[in-house]
Amino acid sequence: MPIFLLLLTAALAQAQQYRAFWADAFHSGYKSPAEVDQLIENLTAARANAIFVQTRRRADVYYRSEVEPPAQDATLSPNFDALGYLIERAHRAGIEVHAWAVVYPVWPGTIAPPRDPNHLYYRHGPAAPPEQQWWTMSSTGVRGASLDPGHPDVMRYLAKVILEPLEKYDVDGVHLDYIRYPEDASYGYNWKAMERFLRQENRAVIPARNDPQFSEFRRKQVTSLMRQIYLRAHALKPAVKVSAALITWGNGPLTDAAFRGTDAYVTVFQDWVSWMQEGILDLGMPMNYFRERTNASFFDRWIEFQKDRQFQRGILIGPAVYLNPIADSIAQLRRALAPSAAGNTPLGVSFYSYATTNLETAGAPTEPNADFYNAVGAFFGTRAEVPQLPWLTQPTAGHLMGEVRIAGAADWADGLTVRIESDTREGEVRQVTTDGTGFFGAVDLAPDRYRVTVERSGVLWYRFVPQDVIAGRVTKFEVDLKPEDLPGMIPTGQ
Repeated sequence: MPIFLLLLTAALAQAQQYRAFWADAFHSGYKSPAEVDQLIENLTAARANAIFVQTRRRADVYYRSEVEPPAQDATLSPNFDALGYLIERAHRAGIEVHAWAVVYPVWPGTIAPPRDPNHLYYRHGPAAPPEQQWWTMSSTGVRGASLDPGHPDVMRYLAKVILEPLEKYDVDGVHLDYIRYPEDASYGYNWKAMERFLRQENRAVIPARNDPQFSEFRRKQVTSLMRQIYLRAHALKPAVKVSAALITWGNGPLTDAAFRGTDAYVTVFQDWVSWMQEGILDLGMPMNYFRERTNASFFDRWIEFQKDRQFQRGILIGPAVYLNPIADSIAQLRRALAPSAAGNTPLGVSFYSYATTNLETAGAPTEPNADFYNAVGAFFGTRAEVPQLPWLTQPTAGHLMGEVRIAGAADWADGLTVRIESDTREGEVRQVTTDGTGFFGAVDLAPDRYRVTVERSGVLWYRFVPQDVIAGRVTKFEVDLKPEDLPGMIPTGQ
């Protein structure tokens, strides 16, 4: 390629590039009007164009919610709508705002229980009746501090609360953090999750922690919620950007097979490579949290792997500026934005975190640091617009989602086989499975009229009326059934 074309390509890539920060709720940044005003000033100095702001922390929130209580945070200004004010100021400055939700963790056992009696902790936590407990359990019977991904009511609740900011505010995206199992033990043994696994696999004995079928079951639960949120979000707001913070522990893999040996896949059951490939993320945001002076090679291997696995979506590299002095963070930034050996570049970067930068020594600043923002701004030189995401701005494919509900026998809507095929031509057949809530979905379908059928063990249960799938939209297939609609298919007494 001629040198002028290379320079033009580089200039165009820089003209559209994500330059983002994660702003966490454990430090200052957006909990008063003055903090928000300062945040906008600092982001402008850094030539940033997006902020991923933690709006849900411990099943409490930094916006006006009808589902969860306000954050139990003494530094939050009373009656302050942090998200609403931030959106107003950020959009005026040309900065995107993404609502960041901590997904499964609720309340650590190391601190006093929440004060609000309506908190999820009391409704479905340790104090709730056994049949109402949503907390995950370990293989040794120890209660964790998180919700169990395999409990259907957990799926329903999280799909609702995570999308609430999208319904109530002009957010540009929803961002999922801790969408995985905890890492400190082998979890997933909540009574309801275990009941589902044993029924699906026709087994009677509780599985061992390393049982391959149980590991795959747990991966499917996390992926099912990711898929639900992606499709429900785009059904509400087609142009919204759905993103997630992704695990990158240990040295980076060199192949897809090696990824299936990483902690992301094996320990916390977050198969994010398949999410990118399926297209149930718009932006993957791997947390490449490595010290430059001791683990630069880990950082380099991970970012090389990520740049080459964007598929039809995009990656934002996530450096840990909280672990590194400014010069080392700039060195990682430079490599993060460079092309991979195969010539692939990410859509940009997101720094963790806004309030913790420039770790030179113990006791370094954990407050917004002007030196860091100015250094990053000097590196970028000029402002960039956020990238246009062609699958959102110029879509050529559509999506489909559905739900099978069976009155009084909800468990029997779990694990159904759903066939999706064109009603106008011979072609590819998509086969998916309903999750614990009866939800199913498929992304990136060619625009066409589709027929959808529901089966169990090869026996037809229901045939939907065919509908059109339109580029850039989500078509819904939903049905409410009663056991008498399925004679002989649901055992008596279920």
